[in-house]
Amino acid sequence: MANMNIRTPRFYTDLISYNITRGVAQNGNYDIQATNSGNNLVGITDGGGSEMDLFDLRPLNQVTFNTSRTATEKADHVVITLDMLGDSRINFVAILNHNLTSCTGKIRVSASDTKSHVEEADFGSATAIDCSGGEIVNADTISSNIINPATDGSTIFTFSESHLRYWGIQFEGVQPNFSSTSLKVGSIIVGKYYDMPNSPDLNVKRTIAYDNNKITESLGGQKYGHMINLGRTATSTSKSPFATASNKYNIHGGKIQYDMSFSYLNSTDVMPDEYHTVQHGDSNFISDVWNIIDGNHRPFIFSADNGSTGDSAESEHIFARFDQNKLDMSQVAPDVFNMKLKIKEEF
Repeated sequence: MANMNIRTPRFYTDLISYNITRGVAQNGNYDIQATNSGNNLVGITDGGGSEMDLFDLRPLNQVTFNTSRTATEKADHVVITLDMLGDSRINFVAILNHNLTSCTGKIRVSASDTKSHVEEADFGSATAIDCSGGEIVNADTISSNIINPATDGSTIFTFSESHLRYWGIQFEGVQPNFSSTSLKVGSIIVGKYYDMPNSPDLNVKRTIAYDNNKITESLGGQKYGHMINLGRTATSTSKSPFATASNKYNIHGGKIQYDMSFSYLNSTDVMPDEYHTVQHGDSNFISDVWNIIDGNHRPFIFSADNGSTGDSAESEHIFARFDQNKLDMSQVAPDVFNMKLKIKEEF
């Protein structure tokens, strides 16, 4: 969609970080599979980060894998195993700040109710998750459960909702080996996206803020500007989410902000049927968005237009956080509510 036009917004929230926040241990539940001799698996390079770095929602903090050191390792795979705890509904995967094109890599996704099925290379005993037609951002070639991004950067793809417990994400070579460039991944986000039931009110406001600029004035009246950061960043090896440039001089600066109101929302679109426990099949804003990220505690992926996919879809997506610590829901008619959202790009 040209000009970043605002249509029906979509939220991509991360269930992995939600579970970790609720006390689920990362180790043993969200793992890179061990690299034993003869199992065709390869792990993190020395000094290349840690498992937790993949799930900390800091996509500029890349993890580097041993995919290029020897001919044997170029032919190996990286296997990530995720325990999504059974009743959760999963319908998207996002891989942020990767270099899958430079390292000639692709993504394979499978799931199962048996953990061992997604702990081995190629997931032969697991269910292949059909992602055909599910490209949102930079998933240009999809064949069943194999996704081949066209460029380095960030990738989002969707699929039919599934509640299988154990999920496997495999990074593998395209030809069929990795290149001499090591695989790097910034963040892995897995969960259930939520579409607002309708477009925001017409008084929606979009702002591009340079909120880290510091202006000082001398005794003589001369002003001096100090810019702490530009906002998004990009180099040939690392990119902010949804930036496609390979250098800073081709990046739009500042942070995008949205102030939007939604009127006449049915109570079923706002609140869960019951508030005393999480009901995974009950889809509403509180259950699928506000609770999963604990208000403004954790970031999420936001799309201003849920119909924007494919080429140039990056323009409608930001890595953001709520710029509010409470959600006011005003009843304007029986079982009908208005609410306001403030969304601000992280960097």
